[in-house]
Amino acid sequence: MTDARFQHYLRRLDRGRFNRRQLMGGAAAAVAAPMSARLGASGAIAAPARAPRRQIDASTLVIADNLRDNWITLDPGWIYEINSQAAMILNYEPLYILPDSSKPTEFEPLLATEMPTVSDDGMEVTIPLRPGVSFHSGNEMTADDLVFSWTRLKNIKFQASFLALDYWTAVEAVDPLTVKITLVSPNAALVPILASTPLAISDSKLLIENGATDAEDADQSDTAREWINAGNSAGTGPYMLTAWDIEGEVILERNPNYWGEAPALERIIWRNIVDPNSQLQAVQAGEADLAYALDPDVAGSVTEDENLQLITGPSLAIEYLAMHTQEDPGGPVSNKLVRQALGHAIDYDGIVNDLMKGAAIQPATIAPEPLLATVEVQDLKYTTDVARAQELFDESGVGPAEITFSYAAGSSGEGGLDLETLCTKLQADLEQIEGLTVTLNPMDPAVRLEDYRAGLLQFTVSGWTPDYTDIHTYAEPFGRTDTAAARRVGYSNPDVDAMLDAGIAEMDPEARTQIYIDILTQIIEDAPFLVLYQPVDQKAASANVQGVATHSVYQLYLRNASKTA
Repeated sequence: MTDARFQHYLRRLDRGRFNRRQLMGGAAAAVAAPMSARLGASGAIAAPARAPRRQIDASTLVIADNLRDNWITLDPGWIYEINSQAAMILNYEPLYILPDSSKPTEFEPLLATEMPTVSDDGMEVTIPLRPGVSFHSGNEMTADDLVFSWTRLKNIKFQASFLALDYWTAVEAVDPLTVKITLVSPNAALVPILASTPLAISDSKLLIENGATDAEDADQSDTAREWINAGNSAGTGPYMLTAWDIEGEVILERNPNYWGEAPALERIIWRNIVDPNSQLQAVQAGEADLAYALDPDVAGSVTEDENLQLITGPSLAIEYLAMHTQEDPGGPVSNKLVRQALGHAIDYDGIVNDLMKGAAIQPATIAPEPLLATVEVQDLKYTTDVARAQELFDESGVGPAEITFSYAAGSSGEGGLDLETLCTKLQADLEQIEGLTVTLNPMDPAVRLEDYRAGLLQFTVSGWTPDYTDIHTYAEPFGRTDTAAARRVGYSNPDVDAMLDAGIAEMDPEARTQIYIDILTQIIEDAPFLVLYQPVDQKAASANVQGVATHSVYQLYLRNASKTA
């Protein structure tokens, strides 16, 4: 999922025009231990003074989060935000689930009973559904509900509609508990795609009664989101939505008739606390159990407090620079040699070790480690070499040049890093190149995002988190002509386009790895994007919280959450 991690002013825009990738990302990696060894520890600072602790009931988990700016809905047809995924996966359920995001290939059936059966030509997929599953309303789940849910998602035509549009041409109910999918091409990433929350199965009967439709004009005629946002549920999950107030609290209560193992907690409450420092203070005061956001500068103070714990996990988020490859508006950065020069002028170690306090790594390119092919291209990453940067800049022939560096004022990057601090450092790093002037351009977050998505910015910084845990969810939007991030910088390479077609359809792991090595190598060479860092996900929590983990897609995995008294 794409750009910077903020959605400030989002609710002022019609029907949510921002992409889920724009928000703060979460946690995952294929092998947590090797990656964690590279990530380093956060530096400790003095803990802020704490108010007297107030015990929250052991049956209730309270999470402090910026609901006002980062939550919009728990409607599967409309959701594309980051933070709210933690609630979404508890309320609605897809066919498959990824329980441990440090193992991003180990999916388990959830509303399916087994992994897909694929035809010999790889074009048809059959999936059996779990019998005896009831929605929160008591209605029985059937294959017709899945067909309705996915058709509605497609026809709502919002950000996540590509999940039900790009990968298959038809979905049909073979019988009440079997579905058949006709694919566009063989799809090596199908199970990760089917584990995404917008493809959750919702209660078609209940939704239709409350304004939903799967008609082609659903983007105009569907009104069920308003009903859901009034505090109603149409899912199958272990918790159900009972209160929705993003200025106050969102409450999920335990589903007494859940088909699976009953959750330990009676309820989970998300409380609107906008500022990350205030979120931490609420945990320190005992008014919340967990803070969603955490400034890397204060992470060390959490480990010094015996009443707190730091819940960490490797992340699949990235913070990156985007440089427009076309003369208008790219100017100097439309020259590949200039972009490569910028790549060698950046002090990556200073960003990772000083600004991020060691809670990050530098991946080679737009795909985070350790996804397929990323480790293999690690030696190709841009490293700090100011002399080489100057050589490339001089070779470019652009002469003395000025570039405008746009960023979202008052916002944070992935991992909680203050963007003004980051961009001020980058300005100093890049201006080590003789003949280059970098002008900082702080912008209203909403305006910057819209301008970036419209391809109007010369040079900007953004963040990205995944739609699903496969290399294709990064390689395609950053690499394919006229798609997502590539479109925003005018990047087009026909060789990359052809390799992307081959990569998603290649079922042999070794051959597929080589295809994506070639894709990533070419993107590194073309340098439309420079990745600054890949953060560790860090959450501050009360010491009595148990069974909570960070997650690359769901952000927080809370199905096993509990508390001690």
